[in-house]
Amino acid sequence: MLAVLLAVSLVVAGLAWKREHDRATAQERIALAHGLALHAAELRDAAPGMALDLGLAAVEIHSDEQTRAGLIDTMVGMRGDELTSDPSGEVVLSDDGRIALTGGDEMSVWDLTTWLDPKIVNKSDRVAVLKDRREGMSMTALSGDGRTALTGGDVGDTIVWDLTDPAKPIRAAVLAGGKNDEDDASVRAMALSRDGRTAVTADLGGDLTVWNLTDRSRPVQSVTRILTFAIFSDLRLSADGGIAVISYGGLYDDGAVAVWDLSDPSRPVKAADLALPAGKYLRATAMSADGRVVLVGGEHWAEVWNLDDPSRPVRAAALDVPFNDMYGMALAPDGRTALLAGPSDSAILWDLSDRSRPARLAALKGYTREINSVALGADAGVVLAAGPGGVSLWDLGDLAEIVADPGRAACGVNPGTEISKADWARYTGGADWSDYKGEDLSDALAVCFIR
Repeated sequence: MLAVLLAVSLVVAGLAWKREHDRATAQERIALAHGLALHAAELRDAAPGMALDLGLAAVEIHSDEQTRAGLIDTMVGMRGDELTSDPSGEVVLSDDGRIALTGGDEMSVWDLTTWLDPKIVNKSDRVAVLKDRREGMSMTALSGDGRTALTGGDVGDTIVWDLTDPAKPIRAAVLAGGKNDEDDASVRAMALSRDGRTAVTADLGGDLTVWNLTDRSRPVQSVTRILTFAIFSDLRLSADGGIAVISYGGLYDDGAVAVWDLSDPSRPVKAADLALPAGKYLRATAMSADGRVVLVGGEHWAEVWNLDDPSRPVRAAALDVPFNDMYGMALAPDGRTALLAGPSDSAILWDLSDRSRPARLAALKGYTREINSVALGADAGVVLAAGPGGVSLWDLGDLAEIVADPGRAACGVNPGTEISKADWARYTGGADWSDYKGEDLSDALAVCFIR
């Protein structure tokens, strides 16, 4: 009997020791993984290749929210490139991400086809320039199909461009406006429907003008609606031209956002106002192509709104904004992905598939300058960010695969990724790599096959 009790005691003690040993080993692996992820974050700019190796090792050793997020950020950052170093105050993008306009007093037209094909080494330069003889052309709008553009600004009228052939833009018509920025008819915001058949302009005096561009060479002014004491700051239009979301400031407030029903251009109806947070300065807005999702935000705040019923907008969620200003925001045409851009190196992609529960997708790295404007293509496959230092482009056609399983995505591209013995010792503090290397006798650790 004594022998049995002794045997049971030894088994219990052995199991307790094993549990404690396994717990300690798990804690060591977690600490090592988090340390490698931290080193990877520090190396993203200076040594992106090493950052990728260390981030992947962290995920292979212990996959959790922290290590996966770090690897995702590194992989997304490595897909960034400089489109142009020319300063740009504005950037707009067609729904398919193929046609882009960038610039200020003159707008460059870009065909991004070569930029989105990794097999093409020599990327194309801009294919055309939308020139205007006047100064102050600081705004532009592009139809979702990329075939029609508007350019204008503080001075003069708005020009309608035919971009059926992006390399040979045609000046199709002029929409009458003010003569200078002190004229009440000077355009402050503009938008185009997806098919380019409807244009909306908002001017300094509070007039909202709807234009029928079915025949681009002969625009028809449908209606002008006066919003008393309104100073427009932004204007978004749904794909069919039926819903407009307008942001503006009054004489004594921080800004407001109104939803307008333009389904009957001859009788525009103000459907609703968004109940914005009190005391918050409004900086930017964005809207999905179908007009059902609206994004608004400013300093330290951003909100997602449902417009399933335009007359009854519903606040769906608030986004966690880690930066102290909002330099730009954009929504993918389907409304499932949002981009918030703040001071340098702090743009964040959000998953809005469930509008009530936004989820962080990735931080966009690779720029170290102020952003003036951002744009998203379909499925967030193309991202553009423009500012005084130029325009950056991210080709994120594989974003869904990266977010779903960053380790698998990284190993699928380069399964032979290795870390040398010297680098392992340097970044792990001398951890025994035999615990992760297995029986491999080489002087490098095969990251995708870590035990």
